[in-house]
Amino acid sequence: MAFFYVEVFVGILLCGAFVSGVYFTLETAFPFGNQRTPAIAHAAQPERQAQVNLNVVINQPGYHQDWPAFVPSTVVVPAHSLVTVTIRNYDLGDTSLPKGSPFTTVQGMVGGVAYVDGHAYSALAPEEVAPTFTVPQLNLNVPVPGDTTTGKPYVEVSFTFRTGAAGSYCFRCFDPCGTGAIVWQGPMVTGRYMFGTLTVQG
Repeated sequence: MAFFYVEVFVGILLCGAFVSGVYFTLETAFPFGNQRTPAIAHAAQPERQAQVNLNVVINQPGYHQDWPAFVPSTVVVPAHSLVTVTIRNYDLGDTSLPKGSPFTTVQGMVGGVAYVDGHAYSALAPEEVAPTFTVPQLNLNVPVPGDTTTGKPYVEVSFTFRTGAAGSYCFRCFDPCGTGAIVWQGPMVTGRYMFGTLTVQG
């Protein structure tokens, strides 16, 4: 009799195992509604981009004659963005920087380069620099050449940098292209000429 009960017990176990196997096989093949919806991956937000156009002009109506100036002198760009600046330098001719000056190299730009008339460069010889576009607080600097090889009345330079948090910064020229005995007066120290304001807005 004990042997009979053991056979019944083993039979029940085998039957349960069989039913469980069938259930899990069907559950895998045909979910019964207890499945969680897979999480939807959010696409990465595209980086914001901005374009800025600046000119370095001279002898313009409303400006002091023979004084170069950045136009416009106020630039607004978005925070946490990729900003491409294009400068057209109409103040042709070079005013050399001292040898070893840190303002002869491109600093803080995407790829470590700027482009003059479409050609990449990472530095200029001190005697080839006209103005610079420099934002000391953001460690940004681009030397701008003063000579054109295209026959145009300007040299065109472009470069790209990333902005961080919101803030207000000064951009200016660190090439001595002003007046006075040391050529650091006049447009170098007078508002709306060779310095301006870069506002980064959140």
